Amino acid sequence: MSVIQTNFSNPQLAWIILSLILGLVSIIFFIRKDVKLSLLFLFFSGLILRFVAAGLDPFLNTWDEQFHALVAKNMMADPFKPMLVGNPVLDYNFRDWTSNHIWLHKQPWFLWQIALSFKIFGLSEYSLRLPTALMFSAMILIIYRIGKLLGNPGIAWYGAFLYSFSGFFISFVSGSYFTDHNDSAFIFYVSLSLWAWTEYMFSGKRKWLLWIGLFAGIAILNKWLAGLMVYAAWLMVIGFRKGIPEKFRELKRLSISLLVAFLMALPWQLFVLWAYPLESRYEYSLNSLHFFKAMETHSESIWYHFRLLPEQYGGLMVGFIVLPGLYYFFREIKDRAVRLGLLFMLVFVYLFFTVAATKMPMFCTITAPLIFLGIGAALDQSVCWLQKNIPGKIFPGLMVFLLFLLAYLNLDLNHIDEIHSVKQPYWKTRMTDAVLDKQVASILKNEDCVVFNCGGYNTIMFMFYSGKTAYGAYPDSVQYQTMKKKGIRLAIFMDENSPPYLRNESGLKKIFTRSIPF
Repeated sequence: MSVIQTNFSNPQLAWIILSLILGLVSIIFFIRKDVKLSLLFLFFSGLILRFVAAGLDPFLNTWDEQFHALVAKNMMADPFKPMLVGNPVLDYNFRDWTSNHIWLHKQPWFLWQIALSFKIFGLSEYSLRLPTALMFSAMILIIYRIGKLLGNPGIAWYGAFLYSFSGFFISFVSGSYFTDHNDSAFIFYVSLSLWAWTEYMFSGKRKWLLWIGLFAGIAILNKWLAGLMVYAAWLMVIGFRKGIPEKFRELKRLSISLLVAFLMALPWQLFVLWAYPLESRYEYSLNSLHFFKAMETHSESIWYHFRLLPEQYGGLMVGFIVLPGLYYFFREIKDRAVRLGLLFMLVFVYLFFTVAATKMPMFCTITAPLIFLGIGAALDQSVCWLQKNIPGKIFPGLMVFLLFLLAYLNLDLNHIDEIHSVKQPYWKTRMTDAVLDKQVASILKNEDCVVFNCGGYNTIMFMFYSGKTAYGAYPDSVQYQTMKKKGIRLAIFMDENSPPYLRNESGLKKIFTRSIPF
């Protein structure tokens, strides 16, 4: 079997090879102590990989990407009216986020980003994923800067290096994981708030108070109040500061920053309570239930988030090196209060989401910068040991080889290829559906009609491609007669289960047979 699977297209393979070459150059510059040039090549290597990932799936993924894509598309016309089914002709349950009209199941910021990308680059799967590709590329620099401020340039570079070639976070750009672009934006803005806070802690410059609040507020506008995690660390730091005057001074500054965060996030909350009272009140009540009740069957054991560490951060060995790595990383932080504040934040995130009844895979990844820097610290310690025990002439070449091998293994191209290819029944089926949806959308381009029997959740993808109101099943006879009286024209995917009142009707736009299970 070949080292690199050939299910990648030739252009994808070419870009991947270029990325690996840039990664190799980055390693060489790092070994030569030219960290700035090394970081530049590392960034472009990671950027290319994430751009490739954005094009891995030429269709909208089922959970949850297609819903986000459709809502963002509808927000292009009105950014303050998030809609799933833009023009419903049948009654709907406003509580059902998979088929309702006004869609407030998620906060709006990441949807605005996608809508803007659609505006600039046009409607496509690639433009849908472009904001995530850009944000997850910028994370390389964010992780490095946080690590440099808190630890040392070695730990910072190793943390950024491991993240750059993280197969999990690269593949995540494709939108194939639960909550997809919503979580990517949340991770990004929480990381930005952590970076801004770190800058403030080490410079004392008040301008960072504004940036901390701004990024934390945007984090709330992506995935609610967990976006305020940076303030948990900050409060802990204040608690460990000496002197009452200094504590009050820091509390005042925290309050200013927190006010900025609320000024950023609160207007949208007030707006939706006024404009969409039924939907907003229901969603807010649902948010509070997530802690006490496992929503939508997302129930797991207390070890769930810990079992995910190897998958999310680089393989089985991660389970053995995370704790010692974090120990080395936190030991490097000279400011004891900052060290304890960040440790508290990390422990609190994992403890909170472990106790919470609803468990989703990406809940704890807002701590990703700290985890990668912890693993980076373990790598830094290992390299220091090797440097002391390997002759100087052999060491540079050996390190280039070992780091490049680590990058390749961490990237795990064979796994990315396997889960994004026709080898997977889901991928093959979804690809077939997308091709058919686009063909039918082209046929119905100039038709003013509502489409039925699109097949379960494939309906959402069809609405995105076609711009038509669509439903998964057939209308019953009463619904059909009601729409007929209103002059609503119907187009229907016909199959062997077509009811007689539709099969024998001549006034319908009948589409070739399609049979998709619900």
